[in-house]
Amino acid sequence: GGGRGGGASGNQELTTGVRQSSTPHFGDIMAAAQTGMELPMDGFSPRQRLLLTANGNVQRIVSAFYDAPVTVHLLLSQPSMLGGHERIVSMSVLGWQFMSARSSVHLLTAEWASALASGVPLGSLFQHMGVLPTFALHSVGRTDAYFWRAYSLRCAGMACEIHETFAENVFDLHSDTAATPVQHFC
Repeated sequence: GGGRGGGASGNQELTTGVRQSSTPHFGDIMAAAQTGMELPMDGFSPRQRLLLTANGNVQRIVSAFYDAPVTVHLLLSQPSMLGGHERIVSMSVLGWQFMSARSSVHLLTAEWASALASGVPLGSLFQHMGVLPTFALHSVGRTDAYFWRAYSLRCAGMACEIHETFAENVFDLHSDTAATPVQHFC
């Protein structure tokens, strides 16, 4: 199928589009969107594919894997020049950063803008409004040091474009080549 790519060498980046599967499925908690996605089999491990296709539950997956809490570090949350909001977060477990994310968020209705203005944190708006957004994975890629994904979360009141970067060894943080300690995050 489409979207299969070879492994990356050196610091070259493998970038792959993601194709939705047409096979029957049981649905997805994020909305009526289909969950079957075709990723390159030779480019990512099964555990990495789990994170690449996660629809809002990366924190829970990594926490369960390590049987430890995951901490979300809010690094930036501010209005952007184009009328939306920019947000940067990182996640860590056991003192090691394993992921960083940059989001561009646009509030599409006055009701959602009012909720934000009343003090609801930007990262909590979907839950506050009782809405499960539609998840769409747009592309994935990798280098020798990390892998990444670009996706969107959308509903009638808010649209988010998100780019997440994961440490290559996110599921092997106990090794000597573990991810960057949180205090060294830039």
